Amino acid sequence: MHASDSDGRQTDAEYHADHPDFPAKTIVATLFIGAFFGYLNDTLLNVALTPIMRDFGVDKTTVQWLTTGFLLVMGAFTPITAGVIQWFETRRMVLLTQAVFLTGSLVCAFAPTFGVLVAGRMVQAVSAAFFVPLLFNGILSIYPPQRRGTAMGVITMMFTAAPAMGPTLSGIIIDHTHWRVLFGFTAPFMLAAMALVAKFLTVNLSRVTRPKIDALSAVLSVAGFGGLVYASSSFSTLPVAEFVLISAGSVLLVGWFARRQFQLATPLLNLRAFGYAQFRYSVVILAGAVFLFLGLELMMPMYTQQVLLLTGTATGLILLPASIAQAAAAPLFGRLLDKKGGRFVVLPATVMMVVSLSVMWLFLRLDTQTAVLSAMFALMAVSVSACVTGETHGLNALPKQLNPHGAAIMTTINPIAGALGAAFFVGATNIGEQLSSAAAPQAKMLDGVHLAMGCALVVAAALVFFAAKLRSHKAA
Repeated sequence: MHASDSDGRQTDAEYHADHPDFPAKTIVATLFIGAFFGYLNDTLLNVALTPIMRDFGVDKTTVQWLTTGFLLVMGAFTPITAGVIQWFETRRMVLLTQAVFLTGSLVCAFAPTFGVLVAGRMVQAVSAAFFVPLLFNGILSIYPPQRRGTAMGVITMMFTAAPAMGPTLSGIIIDHTHWRVLFGFTAPFMLAAMALVAKFLTVNLSRVTRPKIDALSAVLSVAGFGGLVYASSSFSTLPVAEFVLISAGSVLLVGWFARRQFQLATPLLNLRAFGYAQFRYSVVILAGAVFLFLGLELMMPMYTQQVLLLTGTATGLILLPASIAQAAAAPLFGRLLDKKGGRFVVLPATVMMVVSLSVMWLFLRLDTQTAVLSAMFALMAVSVSACVTGETHGLNALPKQLNPHGAAIMTTINPIAGALGAAFFVGATNIGEQLSSAAAPQAKMLDGVHLAMGCALVVAAALVFFAAKLRSHKAA
């Protein structure tokens, strides 16, 4: 039997966690497991891209769509999740999401062609689009604002540590088995998550209202954001006129989408949340941090394997300290944010990000010391973790009725920023290679990496500016 919001367990003035008999931690844990392995797939293939290129005979601009396409579809479907989630009971929605992800994993594991592999990744991405909103809605329904920072710190660990762990795991698996094993690897964990959800998630966390989902908004979202990602991923190869046309058309579609949200009684995304400055700044910082992190997560394995000529296992071990540091730091940042507010956590983090990227840019060479590279990447990853935790500062600045919409905006921005980051860094690296006057392929690739890292520094400096605008204490 499922309890709903109308059964007296939750009113407008209280949250599920206010009831001492409510199993808050158990329910959040069951949602967390599925979301963790869904997010792990963001970067699980990064180290595998080189052998996949070899097996299917595709170039790096094409193969990066396994990452970019995943993030694009995830971002394109996220705007409709707020409405779809309200059509089903929570347990049914979670189990369906996990089953779709498992299906996509099996398609990828046995894909006979590159096209089928991409299709399987898209199926995974559809389910991944729902994992995070389900988890966010659970947090917002269960915990009051003054306790969300700690809970969201744990969630931030997933946002940052799971993608960081992907290259480490895939490097070890690929060096000893085959890239197809990567997709079978997640299947037992997803089956275990489904069993836990079936047993423990017996409470409905959102009201089943079955709201109208605006089809035109969904189409505009997919076409507009999809066009932006395609243009950014192909800007190094597209003719100038075609690139400008696609980019301009995509921006117009996104603008149409945004305008329509203000006209609808039930918008896919209630963009009035952007009227709150602290939320607005937090969204910009989140988008920039994810853009940098997922872009560098894709570029660094290419640098270590194609410039330093290291193995997949060595690449994974270089990136491993970042995973450990993020996992340890994220909950601490959450508790610190509860006590001190967003500015205290995020502003120093953006400065630390600039420092770490500057050192990496200076030390990236044909014979870079891997210890320095690993340490600076870990420092950058920790700073990203703090910036992502800062999204709680933005959500706390919203009135209660806008919290679900704020969460939907955050979860929409996240994969789109990641997709743009992955596409941009590959494209910038390609342009750097083409402009390079070096003779050796390794040196050409290094010039491309330097250009991409220079762009990363510009973005990081902009984040310092926005972080300085955050308040030093929590918004009322």
